[in-house]
Amino acid sequence: MPVFDRWRELTDPDRVVVLARKGDFLFRQGDPSDMFYVVTEGRILFVKESPFGTPLILERLLAGEFVAGFAVIFDFPYPAGAISDCPSRAEGYSKARLLAAIDQDRELRREVHTELGERFRMYQSRLLYANMPIEVRLSQVLVALSGRDPDQVALGGSHAATLSPRDSIAITRTVLAQMCLTTVETAIRMTRLWEKAGKIDLSKKGVIRILDPVFFCDQVRGHSARG
Repeated sequence: MPVFDRWRELTDPDRVVVLARKGDFLFRQGDPSDMFYVVTEGRILFVKESPFGTPLILERLLAGEFVAGFAVIFDFPYPAGAISDCPSRAEGYSKARLLAAIDQDRELRREVHTELGERFRMYQSRLLYANMPIEVRLSQVLVALSGRDPDQVALGGSHAATLSPRDSIAITRTVLAQMCLTTVETAIRMTRLWEKAGKIDLSKKGVIRILDPVFFCDQVRGHSARG
């Protein structure tokens, strides 16, 4: 069991928040980062306000994932808002309590910092979105949400094309478009083309099911190689 999960099992939350409807806020951009939240049910979107009116979805978080760890650990206001994508629930741990725990437990500190490092790497890669073709942007988000590593898939073998439960992604194309910095119309057009080509399945409303993970990983790796 991961160290963080074990710590949570032994630690009662300081706050439990039930977000009964889609669109309810866990916290807003600019609020003091006094709580470290972990999603326990549903889906929560980490959304950055945009001066152009269209929000940027930085992350889509599922049960077991934490929200806004950078702000809590490095002590600055929440840089974006956390909003429910469906009825959801989150548990909060006070900043002081978390910082004391990671100060005392080296393994816990390493695990939390590793997760933050991975997220920073993801944020950094998205800074290059403006120069990426739209099919690469969409592929990158789908691969990230499925939890696949494009370099591992490139190694081939029978496991590469094997589908997993995480290849069925509960996401609307509106949310997908916001995560990719594109329009909803463009996301719909591209995903329909992929559906016709047998790369994804859109038969279930609000779900994108990846049928060809190797195709999407190759899109991501191919663009990286050209860059």
